Amino acid sequence: MRTGRVLALMAALLLAGCGSDDDSSDGSGTAAGGDVIEIVETDFALDPETLTVEKAGEVTFRIRNDGATTHALEIEGDGLEEESDEIAPGDSAELTVELEAGEYELYCPIGNHREQGMEGTLHVGAGAEGATTGGTETEEDSGYGG
Repeated sequence: MRTGRVLALMAALLLAGCGSDDDSSDGSGTAAGGDVIEIVETDFALDPETLTVEKAGEVTFRIRNDGATTHALEIEGDGLEEESDEIAPGDSAELTVELEAGEYELYCPIGNHREQGMEGTLHVGAGAEGATTGGTETEEDSGYGG
């Protein structure tokens, strides 16, 4: 199962490299269930730090490490606790999870990275509307996906 998550994360990161280079992110993003959410990790922040998924379902996180140190991504809440493999500087990974409606915490579980600011919030489903779009795309939008 861990290998599948790693492969999914790697594929997501590859797709992230095919996305647009929009520096106008406001730190939040919106996606529908079944979509792909791009997250960039730096030393020591998540971008975007607030995410909204409009409906419950399968979501793939494409995680790119733009920092100078190794990072990972953990998603925790509503009985779910999933973690990506460690991501070396300059590398990417994917993590696919089945999300229920609710609120989740996103953070880097390595060392004290979370305490240094590498954390965010994910809202799924009911009451999740209202965030602005940023850092999300579908496979069709990315030009990747066959």
